[in-house]
Amino acid sequence: MYREYDLFEKFPDGSSLWRASVLGLEGACIHMRELSRKSGNEFYAIDVMRGKTIHLGSARVSLELLALRKGSRRSKVATA
Repeated sequence: MYREYDLFEKFPDGSSLWRASVLGLEGACIHMRELSRKSGNEFYAIDVMRGKTIHLGSARVSLELLALRKGSRRSKVATA
C-alpha cells in the first residue's frame, strides 16, 4: 500500500504553498528534489493519513526509503 503525500513549497518569508499530491514516499522524495531544483526553495511533504511531516534530506527519509527497498526485495523473493 502506498501512502499519499501532499507536497508544499516553503518560501523565505515562512509562508507555504501546496504544489502536488503524490503516492509513495520514494515518489514524494523524487518529486520534491525536482521541484527544489527548479525553485531553490525548501520543500516538505505531509503524510495525509498519519499527519507526519517529512523534510527533504532528513535522516528519517533516508532510513524509511532503505527499509522500503529492503522490504520490496523480500517480497519479490517470497513471491518467486
